[in-house]
Amino acid sequence: MVVALLLASVALWGASGLTWIDVPRGLTVDGRLSEDLSGSDLMTWPVPLALLALASVAGVLGGRGVVRRILGVLLVVVGAVILYLALNGDAYDVAWSGWAPGYDDTAGVPEHTFWGPAVAVAGGVLVLLAGALLTWRGHRMPRMGAKYSAPGGRRAEKHTETDLWDALSDGEDPTTRS
Repeated sequence: MVVALLLASVALWGASGLTWIDVPRGLTVDGRLSEDLSGSDLMTWPVPLALLALASVAGVLGGRGVVRRILGVLLVVVGAVILYLALNGDAYDVAWSGWAPGYDDTAGVPEHTFWGPAVAVAGGVLVLLAGALLTWRGHRMPRMGAKYSAPGGRRAEKHTETDLWDALSDGEDPTTRS
């Protein structure tokens, strides 16, 4: 799950930088000459959802039980939203202004590329699958152990011989105890 969420985050972030529309020379958008349009030029959602997928890694590692299931359901919904946004075609709604002076329409037409949307769809599928797996099996997964927790207080006194060796390993002096 963690690997899927990390890969989804990378995919969504990458989709924002990939070209989604190849624009022929001379075509204008809002009266300005336009170059190829990337995912970040067309929409704002890939990077925030990439950060959400990345942040959910902490929830997967630190949460347990019901918290993991709620996070899993949220990730399923987010994955479905990503798929809808990447596949519905709204990203391609660009208000072309026409051709700049000196250019004509023989230069071609804007063409949709394959890789930008495909990488976004892959990210959405990974988020959706990680969420489904977390909802289904998350309560059975191990979580980070107590050794990663902040120290809560002083340990109980050690009395056995192995406890004395453990105290030495922890940097304590077992001879100063009563």
